[in-house]
Amino acid sequence: MATCHLPAPGVENPSALAFHQLKEMLQADSAFAQALRATESTEAAARLAAEHGVQVSPEALWRHRGTLEAGGLPTWRG
Repeated sequence: MATCHLPAPGVENPSALAFHQLKEMLQADSAFAQALRATESTEAAARLAAEHGVQVSPEALWRHRGTLEAGGLPTWRG
């Protein structure tokens, strides 16, 4: 018989939490938003996020690049 491991109630997906934190920072801190838009790559964006206490992989940032800012515009060129 197979088992299914569901997350405990109240425990959020760490990736979802990181994106929620990034979205809040983008809305609340225009200097951070400008710095994030100025990054040349998702690796640089992940380093910037880490410097601000948010741990997110470059791959996850790339997959969600159009959902970080209002309007769904891509955050990075590419």
